Order: sequence, then C-alpha cells, then structure tokens
Amino acid sequence: MVAPVRDWQMGRSEEIAYAAEHGLAVKATQESPYSIDANLWGRSVETGILEDPWVEPPEDAFAWTTAPERAPAAGLVVELHFEQGTPTRLDGEELSPVELVTRLSLLAGAQGVGRIDHVEDRLVGIKSRELYEAPAAVVLDFAHRAVESLTLSRDVLRFKRLVADEWAQL
Repeated sequence: MVAPVRDWQMGRSEEIAYAAEHGLAVKATQESPYSIDANLWGRSVETGILEDPWVEPPEDAFAWTTAPERAPAAGLVVELHFEQGTPTRLDGEELSPVELVTRLSLLAGAQGVGRIDHVEDRLVGIKSRELYEAPAAVVLDFAHRAVESLTLSRDVLRFKRLVADEWAQL
C-alpha cells in the first residue's frame, strides 16, 4: 500500500503543490490550507497550521461557533423534549430532526458551544489533529446523557458505556 502522507512526509503546502502538478482538484489553497468537511451534524477542519498540536487554532478555522471568550456572558437556556430517546421539541416547538439540529446548532454555536480539538489515529497509521464544530451534537449528547442518568440504572449505564466503547472501535 502506498500512503503518500505517511511515507513521503509531505506538509500541507507540499500536498497542494503535488496535487496541482498532477492535475488533481483539491479545495485547499495556499491562502486557506484547511481541509474542511461539513454536514448537518458537524464540521471538521484539519491540516495547515493545525498539524502542530501546540499551536492554538486560529479563529479563521471556525465558522459555526463563536469563540467562548466572545460568547454572551448571560448564556442561554433552551428546553429540549425527548420522546423514547429522540429529541422532538426545542423550546416547546415540535420540529423535524433536521430543523431541530439546524436551529440548535445556530443557538449553541453563538454561545461558544461545540468546539472540539482532537488528535486521532488514522487508518494509515499516523496521528492527525482535527478541529470539530458540532454545536447541536454537543448539546444533544449532554442532554441525552442527563436524561439517561435520571432513567437508567447504574448497571445499565455501565453496560452502555462498555458497549459504546466497543462499538466505537468497529
């Protein structure tokens, strides 16, 4: 198996130049060297200056979340309603799953909620630092765990953590 990133030790600028030389279309540029993926649930940003885990992520790497130090001091309280474990209402309004996640993402992101700075293991055997923005996911996970703590027994919660850890390795 050829793994150019691992085997050739290319930095992001070298990867962009290599792609250009070989006619490969990539979204990253020298001006904005980030590799970004986004969907309804979240946004991931990698490479560029982020390759150094000691470097504070620059603010231009974020698009969905306000820096916590610039978030409103008063905060915001939202009410979520769950039916059989599924969120169905936000602040009393019944919403489709897509609309609920979209609105909650905007509300939470404006409060500085949902930034994740993480180093993960890649399939090719290298470590990669990634930034994630997932405001709705962070709030929904926190809220769902709170509901679980009120409704599930200690043994069920322990088993759930065990199964979740195993499932994550698949």
